[in-house]
Amino acid sequence: MLIPATSKNSTTGYKNVSYKRSKNKFQAQVQDGGKCVRLGSFDTAEEAATAYAQSEYGRADAAKLLQPRPAPTPAGAEAIRQAEREGLTLTASSSSNTGYKGVCYRQKHHGSQKYELKVRDGGKQVFGDRLMIMQQP
Repeated sequence: MLIPATSKNSTTGYKNVSYKRSKNKFQAQVQDGGKCVRLGSFDTAEEAATAYAQSEYGRADAAKLLQPRPAPTPAGAEAIRQAEREGLTLTASSSSNTGYKGVCYRQKHHGSQKYELKVRDGGKQVFGDRLMIMQQP
């Protein structure tokens, strides 16, 4: 299973795959505990993405995406229906603590608005509204 890039800044279109001009090759690599782990250099982005997908790191990412999600609260279900009515797609994320790309859970925040929209625009971090629509009881 090839996992599309999570960053709009990706030049290859695949997660953990970059193009190395000096070698004229695509490189698959991941960060593991602060260390760079190189998975190899390849002639095509698809070969590098396949190597990542077949690695323990890629399999772990895929497994996270396949985990069943808890049923949303009534407010969360309404937010999903509203997104569908507007033709929007909620993007799953294996690296987010909420399971959704761009949404983070702020555990230590007091009050009802514990979810926050965080996105990057032109390389700058943009903080959006605080959300309460996805909270679990």
